[in-house]
Amino acid sequence: NTLRIKDWKYKKFSIILLDLSHVNKALIDHDADEIHGIIGADVLKKGKAIIDYKKKRLYLKRFIYKH
Repeated sequence: NTLRIKDWKYKKFSIILLDLSHVNKALIDHDADEIHGIIGADVLKKGKAIIDYKKKRLYLKRFIYKH
């Protein structure tokens, strides 16, 4: 598996797919925005993520993946 966000890339990791329709139904019932997915802590740690909630941006540091 490979996750690519623009120039940032993370290779050879496990991926889990979950049906989040029940979560989105609950969010819609409470007039909240739906979600499209969840980014795991492993990806955020690997990318040394910085989340800017005010600007609604996710920053990931570029790195060279070594297996």
